Amino acid sequence: MGSELSASQRLLLQRKIHVAEGAYARSTRAAQQRFPSGWSGAIGSARLLGGLPETAIRWWAEQPNGHLLLTAGEDAYATSLSVDEEVLNAVAAVPIGWLVEDEARALAAALRPLDHLLGCGGVADGRWLSDGGGITLRWQGIGAQIARLFPLGYGISEASRQDPHVYLAEGLALALTDRQALNVNDPKLERLLAASLLSDGFWRRNCSATRK
Repeated sequence: MGSELSASQRLLLQRKIHVAEGAYARSTRAAQQRFPSGWSGAIGSARLLGGLPETAIRWWAEQPNGHLLLTAGEDAYATSLSVDEEVLNAVAAVPIGWLVEDEARALAAALRPLDHLLGCGGVADGRWLSDGGGITLRWQGIGAQIARLFPLGYGISEASRQDPHVYLAEGLALALTDRQALNVNDPKLERLLAASLLSDGFWRRNCSATRK
């Protein structure tokens, strides 16, 4: 099962990544050529998140909420969704095809639950981190800074300039794949992420207080 994955990535794969019924059979030709099965696509999505600090991935895997659902083409975010007769909370639907055809888009979509979890634990009516929320005072401080940066209009896409959730998801995805590009486009966000969400030391200092 994805021997190239870290222990934390494997835990995330086991607990948090799901494949919608029939999604692989209805996925794009490119996805079926890359992945021999839907489960292989799930492994691919776990691999995609490997740039996050190891402590962050493990923390995410240990939370009761915050899931990824690989789909044939549906891209959505649900505060609650029934998957395989189990009700899951804070679920990002990510098309399998994106893992092949647009990794940056897939990564941004897959990062949405982390924003929700850090903001309010993934509850339906809570504030996400990018809304200025935070599950501890330290995380609230990070959330407040993101909320102040969002209106400045440095989001990568038009959608990210309209929606703080997209702003953080796309910014974090770019930081994981091309940090220099984010530094050029939105240097304040790049520095903030480097000192918080992308810092294993920050996670180690703060994750014990936030673990559910």
